[in-house]
Amino acid sequence: MALVAIILADGFEEVEAIAVIDVVRRAGINLLVAGLHSGPVRSARDLRIVVDVDLDSLWPDTLDMVVLPGGKEGVKALGRDKRVARLLQNLAERGVAVGAIGTAPLLLAEAGLLANRRFTAFPSCLHRFGKTAFFQDNCVVEDGQIITGRGPGAALPFALAIVGRLAGHDKALSIERELHIHNLGRERKEWDQRLFDNTLQALVAALEMKDPYTQGHAKRVTDYALCIGNRLKLSEGELRDLYMGALLHDIGKIGTHEQLLNKEGGLSPDEETLVREHPLKGTLMVVGIENLSHIVPTILHHHERWDGKGYPGRLKGEQIPLHARIVAVADAFDAMSTDRTYRKALSGQAIVNELKKDRKKQFDPRLVDVFIQFLKEADGNPAGMAPYLLQE
Repeated sequence: MALVAIILADGFEEVEAIAVIDVVRRAGINLLVAGLHSGPVRSARDLRIVVDVDLDSLWPDTLDMVVLPGGKEGVKALGRDKRVARLLQNLAERGVAVGAIGTAPLLLAEAGLLANRRFTAFPSCLHRFGKTAFFQDNCVVEDGQIITGRGPGAALPFALAIVGRLAGHDKALSIERELHIHNLGRERKEWDQRLFDNTLQALVAALEMKDPYTQGHAKRVTDYALCIGNRLKLSEGELRDLYMGALLHDIGKIGTHEQLLNKEGGLSPDEETLVREHPLKGTLMVVGIENLSHIVPTILHHHERWDGKGYPGRLKGEQIPLHARIVAVADAFDAMSTDRTYRKALSGQAIVNELKKDRKKQFDPRLVDVFIQFLKEADGNPAGMAPYLLQE
């Protein structure tokens, strides 16, 4: 059974805390209410809650998630306590999920957890986030192990996202129905989503008309990326974002001359520089488009390397956004398993050997291990493992 801790300090926002406590416990997930000290904690409007444990009594190794509610004074108190920052960094190093809502995402930014990640937060504090974090104007945003909520009005969707992460989408949906949270206009949303998917497919088709190699490449990379995402147990929303980022990862090549894309043999240094501009071109294409701008980190950074020798940002390790790291593995696998103008496709074992060789160099070692295990079990065939793809 998963174990969650929500940490309260004097001045916490009631709705953001109580909604999480109620919904998570309603789902049958163990939740501890922790305070900076023992005894009652007073909310922003003088609601008093007796905590289950104080912060020193929490055992990080036993936790599956930590949640931080907002509230101006509560967040200030949490920020002044160095134990909170140490706990967040410890959880991040071990890949444990962290949730923050309202003004509390500021604590994640101060602890270095939002670098090159997407997030949302209470509008009044957005000016305090650095340029390396990518604000997304959504009610709830999930990026890797980080879940953020906009504010009190997002408390229930935020709590349901936590349940979905820890107990699965079906459990979250059952709680949503139990609480009579209805999505008015769901039919309109589904119609818009189908139109949106068709538009994405049209963009990819335009690219494939320029470059014979790319025919089918985007879909194959997307399939492989989603298989990795499934193995990582990413949420439905994250899988959807991964799908879009993987499908459009090379869209910037629309702005690259066909002669370079189809050239036989090696490229000159100048030609290689031009080809390497495609992540930037792709970013410029989608950055201002509603419902696409949040996948910019995937498009921009899918050619970064784990050792920091990639491009365009020379990001290193977990500085690289998770979805970009996933696409990098999927993209390399498809490149090695298909015929190119300058070489034939490699054998399955040769590809696995290359992936292993480049663990901790080009690729995230954990993702390589996950993908190789998938290849062993699925024999390299992702069919049937991505039901959330648009059905033809």
